[in-house]
Amino acid sequence: MTRLLHALCAIGIVAPALFSLAPVKAQAPTPIRVAYIPIANYAALQVARDKGYFAEEKLSVTWAPVAQGAVAVEAVFGGSVEIGGSAIFETMVARGNGLDVMFVAGGTRIRSAPPDNNGLLVRTDDTIRSAADLAGKKISAGLINSVNYVHMVEWLRKNGVDHTKVEFLEIPFPQMADALFQKRVDAVWNVEPFVTFMTKSGKARVLAYPFLDNIPGMDIANYMAKESWLKANANLARGFKRAIDRGTLDLANGSKEERDDWVAKFTGMKLEVVKDVTLPVFSTEFNPASLQANLDLGVRYKMMKPFDVKTMIWNP
Repeated sequence: MTRLLHALCAIGIVAPALFSLAPVKAQAPTPIRVAYIPIANYAALQVARDKGYFAEEKLSVTWAPVAQGAVAVEAVFGGSVEIGGSAIFETMVARGNGLDVMFVAGGTRIRSAPPDNNGLLVRTDDTIRSAADLAGKKISAGLINSVNYVHMVEWLRKNGVDHTKVEFLEIPFPQMADALFQKRVDAVWNVEPFVTFMTKSGKARVLAYPFLDNIPGMDIANYMAKESWLKANANLARGFKRAIDRGTLDLANGSKEERDDWVAKFTGMKLEVVKDVTLPVFSTEFNPASLQANLDLGVRYKMMKPFDVKTMIWNP
């Protein structure tokens, strides 16, 4: 019995000592997948990763490019990614048609004064000088029913032009310059850096900035997720939002040189090109008034049902 008691005591003393000396296994970062449009609007992803903001939140964030914001929405709703980078309009169209998507974090806004980082361009030597001159012409504003298309229709309406008198063609942004210069279309609504490439060529000029004319300073890009995922993974989502907001604020508050460097690294554009490009306004906050204005457009053109837009801004 004495030997047994000594053995038990030894176990009771030695075992805790051994346990205290055992290495503690570090918690593995939780993966989060993001689908995004490969443009400057989402450069905060690069900042948050490279500055360690995601790592501080114990997240391993990876991203894959998609061609349009609507594809990012589909990827989120289908479950192939947790977060999507999309235009606010496409996200609201999804919400207004019954999909449980929500805004997780802000991204960028349209500028309040020209130049903007996207614009409606025509050939330099063309006689088109105003919206009225576009009646009967061929225009590309991206995908039909995309945010650019809807704002193009609204811009024409505000300028007294019936959009049904215009022929819209779906052409990817990188191919718009060739389509315009080869006279397959009469005007294109393109985005940076293509706006800069086209104007610097001397063969194109900006006719208007429809976003800026319609809703100056409006929210344009966001990070979104399924509402059900946000409820089930609130801590992860809060960590992502904190990290991405820090990255966005660094872009908003840093010097032009720093901002250009990050955008060049994220997009793969050459730094000398980025220096000439007009970038959007980086912002972590949503502007409910601009969201409502976009919702009203979607309802007007029968793309979604009305709803309280504030209910889709996630409040962690």
